[in-house]
Amino acid sequence: MTDKFDAIVVGAGPAGVSAAYMMARGGVNAVVIERGEFPGSKNVIGGVLYIKTINDILPGFWKEAPLERNVVQHSYCLMGKRDFSTISYRSVGSKGAPNGFTVLRSKFDRWFAKKAEDVGATFIMRTNVTELLQEGGRVVGVRTDRGDLKADVTIVSEGANTMLCEKAGLITKPRPDQMALAVREIISLPADRIQERFGLRESEGAAIHYIGSAFKGLVGFGFVYTNRDSLSVGLGATLSTMMKAKIKPYDLMESFKEEPSVAPYIANGLVKEYQAHMIPEGGYSGMPKLAADGVLVAGDSAMLSNPITGEGADLAVLSGRLAGETVALARKSGDFSARYLDIYRRTLSSSFVIRDMKKQAGLLRYIEENIDIIDRYPEAINAALEEWFRMDGASRGEKIRRIEGSIISKRRPAKIVRDVYTFGRKIL
Repeated sequence: MTDKFDAIVVGAGPAGVSAAYMMARGGVNAVVIERGEFPGSKNVIGGVLYIKTINDILPGFWKEAPLERNVVQHSYCLMGKRDFSTISYRSVGSKGAPNGFTVLRSKFDRWFAKKAEDVGATFIMRTNVTELLQEGGRVVGVRTDRGDLKADVTIVSEGANTMLCEKAGLITKPRPDQMALAVREIISLPADRIQERFGLRESEGAAIHYIGSAFKGLVGFGFVYTNRDSLSVGLGATLSTMMKAKIKPYDLMESFKEEPSVAPYIANGLVKEYQAHMIPEGGYSGMPKLAADGVLVAGDSAMLSNPITGEGADLAVLSGRLAGETVALARKSGDFSARYLDIYRRTLSSSFVIRDMKKQAGLLRYIEENIDIIDRYPEAINAALEEWFRMDGASRGEKIRRIEGSIISKRRPAKIVRDVYTFGRKIL
């Protein structure tokens, strides 16, 4: 093996593998350095991989990849202190390619990495990158716990850990409100029991996202995703609110699993794995410098995530693809300067990823500053539904007046108007 490559990729997650695949296919001698024993061994995902961005790289990949279930049902569960309500959408019948699948990263990432190897990418496992090598202000390779490796360009896709970018001056250390801690359990259940409990057919899957009082004033969320013969159950919350509340993730996880809206799904299941990992929530304002002399930043390292839709892996794939394509162009031109590599930033900025991130900038900060909305709106909606469905002799007009009074008691009208305006402007 040579100690000089055209390109080095740090991290064998979706962004890193996508970059390696595109570079190798474009004739770039690329190496991926991964600290885990195999691709996916150190990676965690809540559960859903939306296929559009990876299908653009490997058309029809979902027909052979080790995916879990085709997600046909998406739900939001609004949890109150003593009740809950659910909003669901279910797709019925085939409308072409599926939208998304639940995945287990230890299986999927190995398969994806093999595709990159098949077109010529090299993988070095069980190796930790400690810093980016620089000469005259330009990144020229990486330092690892097994020695130095040189390259014309390095793509940093080390996940939510921003250590390399911080050392290279590409980003300042993220604040606690710019990072979230997520925990997840894999709970084993027979496939037929999963299908019965969620109302699914064989190979069909469901994704449920939870918000409300169960998160005890945190900027947080929960989830339950169906795999073939297991459930991915977990939650996440911003570090800043978790630190303020002095809540331990494991304790919060245990109380979440006992919620009436969660417990029936996981009853009699066996916990197979427990995992915790960081999620970048810095948004557009927290993004690092995406391109500099001899270096690009992709995936979670670039703060690419969407807390509103739960997207992450698909955004990483798109950024990795664009980074790989940019390096292939740079190799042909022989120019690895920041000015040339800025093609990546410009292309990514014109995509839906950055457009959405720009629009949603500051939304999590607004929620944290108005933390009571996490509890108040689910409580208000549940109270309204309870009133509407209770047959107590009151007229519908009276019930509507009661509902209006219940909502106003949860949050003042002026604040409701401000909330609606803020969320509408950031999301719609």
